Amino acid sequence: EASLAPMVRGIAAVGARARTVRMLGSAAIMLAWVACGRLSAYFEADLNAWDSAAGVLLVREAGGLVSDLRGGPFGIASRPMLASNAAAHAELREVLRDARVLGLDPL
Repeated sequence: EASLAPMVRGIAAVGARARTVRMLGSAAIMLAWVACGRLSAYFEADLNAWDSAAGVLLVREAGGLVSDLRGGPFGIASRPMLASNAAAHAELREVLRDARVLGLDPL
């Protein structure tokens, strides 16, 4: 519940402005697809380091941006994340912020 609500809000907010929203069920695949340009962005309210570390490296090496959902630097201990191509990052962060998608909702 704590991660479901912000993700549903985020999907609704992004979906209203995007051609399509895809969720493949694997952070590694989603991040790899951002890195190679198949997807413009990927966000999650709560991820473990083992789900994101390799994919974050791929995105950064490909020239993409990765931050936490508040726009701060993403590090190995960060759980909420936004990864995207450089052109989309600021706008997506703003859309997610306006939808109150900043991480887990308080219980």
